[in-house]
Amino acid sequence: MEESLYNFYNLFVNSALLEDLYQEELLSPLTWTAIGIAFVVAFAFYIWPFNKVSFSGMGHWLLMMGVSAATVFVISLVTLYQKAGQEIPRDEADLEQGNLFDEGVSVFLSYSFTMALLTAVIFFIISLILKNFSKNARHRPMLWPSK
Repeated sequence: MEESLYNFYNLFVNSALLEDLYQEELLSPLTWTAIGIAFVVAFAFYIWPFNKVSFSGMGHWLLMMGVSAATVFVISLVTLYQKAGQEIPRDEADLEQGNLFDEGVSVFLSYSFTMALLTAVIFFIISLILKNFSKNARHRPMLWPSK
């Protein structure tokens, strides 16, 4: 699974950071975290506890999407900073190669933003599935395909 995730993320993630994530086997856990958080937030919106008439508008749906994306953004950023703080050498035999996760703040922010966008897409797809189970938010994010 790591190989296929590596190929997928290789399309839009910094290659040096991607190598570090692959070496530390963080691609799968961070991806499953994004999927899990998107599912939990969508479940909260469509099924329980926020499935209310007063909380079924498009603005509330966008708020929940933003909450899931922001949560994954923070988790990704904190994970990268923690790994950078551990100062793990790239190669134990040759310490001059530097440490893992030494790419810098802008690369960490861009990766976290990418994970947030991925979570928003996952939230949208899960919303299309879960909206049929809701009594109040059946038309969010859009009317189709619930007709």
